[in-house]
Amino acid sequence: MAEDATATNPLKKLLALSDQLKDAGIHHDVTRYREDGVSIIANVPGERWEIDVLDDGEIVVEVYKSQGGCRGEEALKDLFERHSDNDNNDNE
Repeated sequence: MAEDATATNPLKKLLALSDQLKDAGIHHDVTRYREDGVSIIANVPGERWEIDVLDDGEIVVEVYKSQGGCRGEEALKDLFERHSDNDNNDNE
């Protein structure tokens, strides 16, 4: 009976998933950036998982994999230029 409740109850799904990640030793944070659900961000070597538990119980998973290389500090300027909310990036 508890399995059925977990299958249909989004909060129980979220808690069970968080417990499963904890038991596996996978670092994760619970956050909310969607209006219709709660997200778990899990980090493993070379990957980041975004797991969304939606209010209807659906689970959506996105996996981001490392391209397998490291860049130096010079990469930061490019990253800020591409992803800054500021229209004027000449504030140096």
